[in-house]
Amino acid sequence: MLTALREDGTLFQLLPRLSKDVLRKEKAGGHYYCPECKERVTMKIGMQRMEHFAHQAGSQCIESYERESSFHLNGKMQLYQWLKEQKLYPRLEPYYERLKQRPDISVDYSQQEYAIEYQCSPIPPQLMIKRTNTYRKNNIDCVWILGGNQLKRKSEKKVSLTQFDYLLLNKTPDGKWYLPYYCSNSHKFVFLTNIIPTSAKNALTQFSIFPIQNRSIQQILTHKMNEFLYAKEWRNEMRAQKLRMGMNSHSQIDYLKELYIHHLNISLLPIMIGLPINHAPFIETSPLIWQSYLFIDLFRNKKKDEIITFSEVYRCFMHRVQRGQINLRTLPLIENYSITVPLIEYLKLLVGIHVLEAINYNTFRLKADILIPDHVVSQQKQEEHFYKEFHQVIFRV
Repeated sequence: MLTALREDGTLFQLLPRLSKDVLRKEKAGGHYYCPECKERVTMKIGMQRMEHFAHQAGSQCIESYERESSFHLNGKMQLYQWLKEQKLYPRLEPYYERLKQRPDISVDYSQQEYAIEYQCSPIPPQLMIKRTNTYRKNNIDCVWILGGNQLKRKSEKKVSLTQFDYLLLNKTPDGKWYLPYYCSNSHKFVFLTNIIPTSAKNALTQFSIFPIQNRSIQQILTHKMNEFLYAKEWRNEMRAQKLRMGMNSHSQIDYLKELYIHHLNISLLPIMIGLPINHAPFIETSPLIWQSYLFIDLFRNKKKDEIITFSEVYRCFMHRVQRGQINLRTLPLIENYSITVPLIEYLKLLVGIHVLEAINYNTFRLKADILIPDHVVSQQKQEEHFYKEFHQVIFRV
């Protein structure tokens, strides 16, 4: 915490930074209080960490639950200075009395008030959702930025995301997914863009890295993305996922049992199972698994020219959700959230790869019997032919 109230009620800020001698003199002048809970706080002037205010042990203030690391304090300071250098007038840790909330920074830009929350450690989902909804109801746009210390990059185009990371997932006006990070050690923004989950934890993404001095607030609020394809990477992820499940019988045991009951081999699933869709982040369960359940419950029982309706798809999907076999995500930054969206996208994709024919928005006809490969060589040949013909349809984000 970088702001506190003096005994006379005036606000004292630790930015711009002062010498330690000046701070010690200031500290000796009286007590300080949290602007939010009004409890006593202590000015910490150490050699290892940036100077800051801290609640005393046993405090019940929500601020005391989020112990700010040096990484967090330095990042907050850098973001504040970054906004000042753009001739804006940011406010450090302003307390909104009517909202009972205090963002890290607030700033007015282009006739809109923004609350900037720099989050370097997870907080309870209910708290994040409450903060977001309270800002939204009061016409304040909340910009959540994750600390770079939370980023878990696994390869050039692969990242591991936690449930908390997904809470902060957002979309551009043209419908592309992104997550912003800021690293106070390197002084750089890192944007994850065009995010497509491959499993509950892993996702394919494009990494964009920018020094803070090379980015304006306008560029952060309206980050531009290029179209990106993940054909090779997606195929490798799906193959690896099948291999892991096949070798480890304790992994996804209920799913594997269901495949066995219906005489399906995870290595020989139809090509229509395990495909990416734009709104896949709505569903926590791997596309390989939830699309397998749709195949088992609906598509495998249909023959050429038979009708499939969206209502059937939705009913089968939600039945698995209710049984706990498919898990959904909470995405509080996404307005007009509906689980129907990824299901509609999947049906449209099946139309695009010539599995279905659209009769109208809700009704589809199966164009041919769905083939199940009878051995690995046949499966590999089908897969090669399939991706060669349809990779532009499937992997365009």
